[in-house]
Amino acid sequence: MSVPQYGRFVGPSIVSVHAGTGITVISQNDLNCRRGPQTVDGSEIFMFILSGVLALTGIGINRTGSLHRLYFRGNPGPGIIRLGILLAMVWIGYVLWRHGDPSVRGIYVVFYLVMGYAVVKMFGQTVAAAYGARSRVDVAERRNLPAALLIGSFTLATGLIFGGSLWGEADPEGGGEGGWWIPVTFFLLGWGTLLLVFGIFLRREEGRISRRLRRERSLDDARAASFFLLASGATLADASSGDFWGWRHALLTFGVLAGLLVLREVFAAWTDARGRRLRTAYSQRQRIVEAGAYAVMALAAWGLNRVLDGAWGPG
Repeated sequence: MSVPQYGRFVGPSIVSVHAGTGITVISQNDLNCRRGPQTVDGSEIFMFILSGVLALTGIGINRTGSLHRLYFRGNPGPGIIRLGILLAMVWIGYVLWRHGDPSVRGIYVVFYLVMGYAVVKMFGQTVAAAYGARSRVDVAERRNLPAALLIGSFTLATGLIFGGSLWGEADPEGGGEGGWWIPVTFFLLGWGTLLLVFGIFLRREEGRISRRLRRERSLDDARAASFFLLASGATLADASSGDFWGWRHALLTFGVLAGLLVLREVFAAWTDARGRRLRTAYSQRQRIVEAGAYAVMALAAWGLNRVLDGAWGPG
């Protein structure tokens, strides 16, 4: 039988068969010793360099270190963004440490950490600017707390999905060769879905999200959007997992995302005591309830997935 891994295929595992005594499998440590030194191929070197370039580009685009310290005094916004980045990297590191493919070790741990940091900085923090939330201008210079919430949550949701794509073996049911393209492909599918559902979410907002963040600075709207992003990111992290058991589990994920969007419609159609449709602004209480509903649905979906994994098994 073969040992798949995300980095590079290292050959067959070693299994000794003794007549009359059954099968004895050599320990993982012994197997690692017999594999010899790790090597990387050309595509992995290219991806490592590309990840480094993307990470440095993301740092340069979002840099705030050159600003005077007065910009940060009494301004929690930059700290919120840094917390989102930190939590995303902690999640990615935890997955690699506890739930990644067994053959991802040594240089490949560094490989995926660098790739993960590039994803968090570029696909997370930098792309958030497309929604009108810029780290340097809006958060640091203009002290825009709602923009910081959106950037931090979008960054963390992106990191959750990438970490989910690293979860599990490259080929848990067979002996096929793995590669870096497997988690990258699942991440791009999950992240693209995040953009899609968040776009649908924003269509029910009154006006462009950039105007609501920059001009109105609506903290209630930013909070609801942040909880929606985190709930969607956590759900898609589960769906992007390498321990893929079949289409029934995938359909459950789409059901959860659909449920989140249904909740969005329910709260968008919320009416006050006079029966008027609330369009331009929600009360603080209503938007807090909406944010809590997203969190509850995401937690319920996570628990349901754990139950169905045991009940359904493969398929």
